[in-house]
Amino acid sequence: MSTIATYAKALVGFLVPAAVVITSSVQEGSDGGSAITTAEWITAACAAVITGGGVWAVKNRAPAEPVVPGDGAETGG
Repeated sequence: MSTIATYAKALVGFLVPAAVVITSSVQEGSDGGSAITTAEWITAACAAVITGGGVWAVKNRAPAEPVVPGDGAETGG
């Protein structure tokens, strides 16, 4: 397994929440409107760190055994 694959899940869990918060921060209805306020930057950072840490802490499940056609495993026996 490559090094990036080991951290891919946590990286996505870190980037996506921050992107969502930052995207909503530049919408017309937010306090900043066209610019991101300090509070919105702090919220984006907290969302990224908390969610990324939570995703990183949960271990990936073990990969499933591949099913080989004709060995009977595809029908359960």
